[in-house]
Amino acid sequence: MTQAFRLFGDFAHRYDLHTPPDHYRDDHAFVLDEFRAAGARRILDVGCGTGVFVEKALTAGLDAHGIDAAPAMVAQAERRLGPGRAAVQAMEEIGGGPALDGICALSWVINYAANADAAIAILRRMYGAMAPGGRLLLQCAHAPNMQAAVFEDREPGADGTPDDVVFLFQFAPLGPDQVKARYVYAGKSAGELLWEEHALNIANAELLARLAGRVGFSGVRIYGSWRRDPLGGSVSAWVVADRGAAA
Repeated sequence: MTQAFRLFGDFAHRYDLHTPPDHYRDDHAFVLDEFRAAGARRILDVGCGTGVFVEKALTAGLDAHGIDAAPAMVAQAERRLGPGRAAVQAMEEIGGGPALDGICALSWVINYAANADAAIAILRRMYGAMAPGGRLLLQCAHAPNMQAAVFEDREPGADGTPDDVVFLFQFAPLGPDQVKARYVYAGKSAGELLWEEHALNIANAELLARLAGRVGFSGVRIYGSWRRDPLGGSVSAWVVADRGAAA
């Protein structure tokens, strides 16, 4: 992910206002359950943002670290986690450290890969960074089920003022594996307004699962949500896979 987005840069200090940590508690619990089932100890959160999941993983007893391509998001994560737990690094650069028991990429981070070739290169790096028996969890957009609906969230402001933060978002499918994500953030009391478009690629859980299998991951499965239900009509799916145990 080479493009700089203001949502993750200039407005990183506001990220937890329009996307409160509690929003993803079920997804986070699902990931932790999967890591426990795989016996994971050392894990990496790719695209860790402000460090919310890393903090939960640490509380759960895991040796958790995070990386993010956006320096401003890593700065927010360090405020939450302290030094040494989050680093500025793109997912295209994963590797070089101790072997990992688990890797996760939540909130459609994998969809910032430029194309299928880039996704394969990232998946190969993930595979190479994992110990035998490690588990991979990728939360991805699924374009075939998207209808370009417009959604709205209203959240308290930094001082607790109700409905002070407004977040509008739309996911418009451009094809079977591409999405245009449109975001509008408004902080009313602070006079803040941001409008931005993000291109999301490899936005198809079935395609992503096939790519994971191509690079050597085994036991690849797709869930429609943290409930482990079939893909069905989901627009946000999970691809879960394992790095085969050593012979």
